[in-house]
Amino acid sequence: MERIKRLGWYQKAVLLFMMAMILVFTVIYPMMTAQKGFAYKDAILTPDQQNSDTIYAGKILGEEARFTVRADRTVEFRYGDKTYGPYTAKEDPSAVPEDIDREGPMTGIELRQGDKIIFRGGMEHDGDVRWLYNEDGNVEEVRISDTTGDNIVTDGNGNAIDTMEPSAYAILDVMAGPELTHKGDWSAWFIGVFLCIVTAIYIFFADEIFRWNLAFQIRNADRAQPSDWEIAWRHIGWTVLPIAALIIFVLGLQ
Repeated sequence: MERIKRLGWYQKAVLLFMMAMILVFTVIYPMMTAQKGFAYKDAILTPDQQNSDTIYAGKILGEEARFTVRADRTVEFRYGDKTYGPYTAKEDPSAVPEDIDREGPMTGIELRQGDKIIFRGGMEHDGDVRWLYNEDGNVEEVRISDTTGDNIVTDGNGNAIDTMEPSAYAILDVMAGPELTHKGDWSAWFIGVFLCIVTAIYIFFADEIFRWNLAFQIRNADRAQPSDWEIAWRHIGWTVLPIAALIIFVLGLQ
């Protein structure tokens, strides 16, 4: 208690900030990790069973988003007022590309949106990873897009694209019953708390740490007094470490 009374206003403010930060994220992390669902577009769409349909719903960029998987494995995706699909898939052994190196068995798949074929080729599983190969043997790539200064989203060739349109990977994932995941990584919480504890120790025992370090360099280190530069570096450390902890806490929720 005496140590707390001897602290300056800045040290006390940092300690209060860290205590509040730990308390807030200790409440948020269990809430985030408990919400399991289908990861899509940096959002978690939580599952719900409605009669024979499975619904994966949530919000993406503030808009309602939902995948509907029907009993016959037909998939529809709705984002805001726009509907994509219905998507259907069927196995077709003749779609498996020829003359391709395989790590394991490959399933021929034909994926359609209505009457339009959007993917035809082979599907291979490598552990939990699904690989899609077009009929010509090339890997079906995940779409990479850029946003221009006019907020127009384009592909690598400069063609305008709809970023919310689900890829063949996403459709087949949700159709097969995706592995549910969640936001929040507890290791980030532990690292953030550790940095806060280190900062608190550094605040309460700043003089002792200062003299302990000097004891390896000079005699009578217990009589040494910190310079203005030492005091300034202490304040920098007391500022940087809590900010680093805050960043880690936030990143752990992504």
